[in-house]
Amino acid sequence: MRRLLFLLLFLGLAFGQRVAVLGDWGQDTPGRTQVANLLRTEHARKPLAALFTAGDNFYPRGLVVERYLKELPPVPLYPAFGNHDAPSLKEQLQRFRLEKPYYAVRLGAVEVFVLYTEGDLRAQRSWLAGALKHSQSPWRVVILHRPLYSSGLHGGSPSLRSLLEPLLRQHRVPLVLAGHDHHYERLQVGFTTHLVVGGGGANLYPTKPPSPYTQALAVAHHALFLEAEGETLVGYALDPSGQVLDRFTLKKDSP
Repeated sequence: MRRLLFLLLFLGLAFGQRVAVLGDWGQDTPGRTQVANLLRTEHARKPLAALFTAGDNFYPRGLVVERYLKELPPVPLYPAFGNHDAPSLKEQLQRFRLEKPYYAVRLGAVEVFVLYTEGDLRAQRSWLAGALKHSQSPWRVVILHRPLYSSGLHGGSPSLRSLLEPLLRQHRVPLVLAGHDHHYERLQVGFTTHLVVGGGGANLYPTKPPSPYTQALAVAHHALFLEAEGETLVGYALDPSGQVLDRFTLKKDSP
């Protein structure tokens, strides 16, 4: 049995893993149910190694709803926390067995750094700087709730840009995922691809005119899927029917 487990782990690392991400999802709407169904369908088709969230896990004040969690695929769940989670942050940390609302997770070739935008960001910046410096992962991804860039009604955060962009440039972080605005968007800013993945189930709302950095935009419920294989990281957003809203490929150390 132990040899079999080691073999499965080796195969997962060798041939890549698929993870999913959803944001702004924990509201009792048809959209949340549809996205949960999509995730279960995709997990049955091709297993997911883990599920990440970009925050606002439970509306309106962060109280955990076990029913929502049971409707998701039976895979490890790694949450970021948003403004709607803040009133019940302690309870959510206990539920997800986390000591702090910011942490790192390594899954095969991908290392994910989760930040908490409602907390002390300067302290988190120091932690992130050290974590990125010592990371040996081929693919490093940052997940946080409030976006640095967005064409949504909330828009991107200038304070987050001034605080985090120097680190992203210094360490050539290829991918940043956020929620907060309830739509899907892909923006390219220098080396870094920024995604807004706030269509996990909460009520949608229109966007502003697209940013000059915008590469793709859709006001639709969705989940994001990421697959790392060797020198490439493939991402695609699917709507509840399984239709592809956007697809992109990042290549290791490309300019």
